[in-house]
Amino acid sequence: MATTENSYTTSDATTTDFAFTFPYMKEADVNIDVAGTKQHTTAYSFHDATTIRLNTAPASGVAVKVYRTTDDSGLTATFYPGSAIRSSDLNNNFTQNLYSTQEVVDRYISKYGDIAMEGDLNLGGKNIIGL
Repeated sequence: MATTENSYTTSDATTTDFAFTFPYMKEADVNIDVAGTKQHTTAYSFHDATTIRLNTAPASGVAVKVYRTTDDSGLTATFYPGSAIRSSDLNNNFTQNLYSTQEVVDRYISKYGDIAMEGDLNLGGKNIIGL
């Protein structure tokens, strides 16, 4: 199974840098949740290509998750009749598809019961609270 997220529990109230180990296409595809709340892009920045830096350190014992959500609202490249087809454009489209598929597979609930669900489940106002 591909890695699409990295999770942490803070051990102090001073840590602001959170590394992640998954590839991504654009920085906008990388998100961070603190205590189950998605952070707005003004609350963090990229320290380097594989580290998110929060503006404010979370309290000790807080869950932090860095994850990828690849933009799937349109293809990375579009091909037109009579134009050249570049291998980089084909590769980018396939990479976008691969990443989106990995994210779905990583986050779905299997009907076979072989994947444990973490967190709460909201079914249109009927909530199932995880223990």
